[in-house]
Amino acid sequence: LEKNREPKQEYLSSRYESDSTWNIFSGGTVFVGLFLGCAFLAMMASCLMFKVLSGASNDIKRYEMLSKIGVRRSLISRSIYVEMFLIFAFPAVIGMIHVLIGMRMFKGFLLAPYYKIWIPFAIFAVIYASYYLITVYLYKGIVLEKEKK
Repeated sequence: LEKNREPKQEYLSSRYESDSTWNIFSGGTVFVGLFLGCAFLAMMASCLMFKVLSGASNDIKRYEMLSKIGVRRSLISRSIYVEMFLIFAFPAVIGMIHVLIGMRMFKGFLLAPYYKIWIPFAIFAVIYASYYLITVYLYKGIVLEKEKK
């Protein structure tokens, strides 16, 4: 009975093979994380932008009133930049804190989950700042009356 059984085969992998497999898995995980992160960032910033712009028509009277009482146009424009900055800054800060805390979950998958964390944060800052500037430009075009020449 023992003679008909196939011998047990043991699979021993080399250090190079296991490191190579681990790097492929880690690289795929990082790529998916970056891809989904950029997709969610664009989606979130777009929703925030459209939310602000959809309510801009209600703010026209508010800015007209400020203009009528003598507030300089440059001061109104600066207040729009500050207001939009605060609207955009809060979700950004909460999101970055969430990412920094959530990266601890990947310590079992990635060798150094915080290695070069500044790169995705820099990409985030560039994309988010462009959404902010576009939103401010469009918002100012809606709420501020055109200058008379």
